[in-house]
Amino acid sequence: MYARCAVVAVTILVTLGLASAAQAAAARGAVLACRDQADIKRAFRPAADKAAKDDPAYFRGKLQAGQCVQLMRDQKVDVDQRDGPLWCVRPSGALDCFWTIDRAIELYPAPPPQPGEQPSKKKG
Repeated sequence: MYARCAVVAVTILVTLGLASAAQAAAARGAVLACRDQADIKRAFRPAADKAAKDDPAYFRGKLQAGQCVQLMRDQKVDVDQRDGPLWCVRPSGALDCFWTIDRAIELYPAPPPQPGEQPSKKKG
């Protein structure tokens, strides 16, 4: 009986702990995210790179094939993995994660304004 209650209590505590840790981050703006790290490294290489001229067609194909996605501004995502400046994010409700650059993700987005509340002005 006590073991059963302990299991239930631990399950509840773990569930509550995971719920708070899974607070969604958000995309700061429209940004590309891809299943393969190599693709996202290619997307964010310097524009002066001579091979970069072929990138628009390459990434159109990746988007059409579902290998890359376009994250939209304020789109909710969960950060699944981090590898230096590359983060693998999972759009809310999606099963797969996509790599993007860390600067494109806001870890602690401001809550949406309540009805009738004026949005705060950004500093800077």
